Order: sequence, then C-alpha cells, then structure tokens
Amino acid sequence: MSGQMMDYKEKVIKELEDLSKQKINEVIDFIGYLKSKDTKRGRNKKIDTLNTKDNALLSIIGIGESAAPHNLAQNHDKYAYGDL
Repeated sequence: MSGQMMDYKEKVIKELEDLSKQKINEVIDFIGYLKSKDTKRGRNKKIDTLNTKDNALLSIIGIGESAAPHNLAQNHDKYAYGDL
C-alpha cells in the first residue's frame, strides 16, 4: 500500500474517532453508496459492449434512466416487440 493511501486512511480513522456511533453508521452507509456507484458503472460498461439490436429485452436496459421521452409505461409493447 502506498504511503499516500496510508495517510488518507489514517486521516479518516482520526476523523472517525470524534464521531458518534450514529454518525459512524452514516459514514459506513455512504461508503456503501460509493462502492455501489462504482459497481453500477462497471455494469453499464459491460452493457454498452452487448449487441442490443437483435434482443428486445437488452434494448430496453437503462430506458428508465435515459433522456426524454420517458414513456416506457405507455409504450412498453413498442420497446419490447417493435412497432406494432
């Protein structure tokens, strides 16, 4: 482990010493959130490499997070089966 990383860890530990148990739990929750963001980014990179053109289910991945129009509920058949 690099010296700089150890300095960061020591600083975090020192800061934790002054926090209440509740605040420490919030810090732990935040760390989990940060890790989940990294995991999600990794999944999105994998999805980007898939060929979604010929797979209806793969073609709607992420549609809820996409830009307008947010119309999946109204047009789910169109997205799943193509233009009817």
